[in-house]
Amino acid sequence: MREGTTVLADNENRTPPSYSASALAHGAARSMVEVLTGRRPLHQIRRWLSRPVAGLLTTLTRRETPLDFRTRMNSVHACPTNSSTVEVCVIIHEPNRHRAMTLRLERLDAGWWCTLLSLL
Repeated sequence: MREGTTVLADNENRTPPSYSASALAHGAARSMVEVLTGRRPLHQIRRWLSRPVAGLLTTLTRRETPLDFRTRMNSVHACPTNSSTVEVCVIIHEPNRHRAMTLRLERLDAGWWCTLLSLL
């Protein structure tokens, strides 16, 4: 078994450990920032997005990238709300300002999906 893997009984359904929620949140946030800065094409992460989130990202990136290419993530905070939902707050730093981005990640049939995105 790999380090960091959690084994659950077949009938056990509980919130993922903090490490798992944090790792999931960090990976999702990094992917979103890469799309919003133009460093990653949207089609690479499309399969993990709900239709509304994919539509929003398409709209935001259609004309130009909404974030400066030099944007970096300062911090990622994950809050598991139940066994199938993690809410994420990301503080991002652009060259001249700081912004926040929020995500909701939900475990659906085929895995984890981003079902909510807000760029503040």
